[in-house]
Amino acid sequence: MTTFLTLVGVLGAAAFFIYLLAAYDNNSMDKSQAKRENEESKFKSADPKKIYNKNWDPNVPRPRVCPACGTLLRKEEYLYASISERVNSEGKRQAHIYGCKYCYLGEVNSGSIPNEPSELNDL
Repeated sequence: MTTFLTLVGVLGAAAFFIYLLAAYDNNSMDKSQAKRENEESKFKSADPKKIYNKNWDPNVPRPRVCPACGTLLRKEEYLYASISERVNSEGKRQAHIYGCKYCYLGEVNSGSIPNEPSELNDL
């Protein structure tokens, strides 16, 4: 009987320890997600020529912007594009990007996005 109670106590302590680790990890993930959403809300649009040029620092991740209008895109937003059937001399097919839902479809964003792209001062 003593062995059974000892085993139940050890398993209970291990389960409680794992629960505490999971709770701590979820808390840190929530903080990092809130920080990322805060940074995304500050940045609304940029000049796509500055983001997609070859002089961009490879250590800094590129923000997701529409190459047509410069609007910041969230993870769940996407671009409208088509891929040509022809294969060029390098063996690649060319993609034609039409734009995002704000410039291609003309939808209005819930946040205020300026019509003209702004400069990247803080990146």
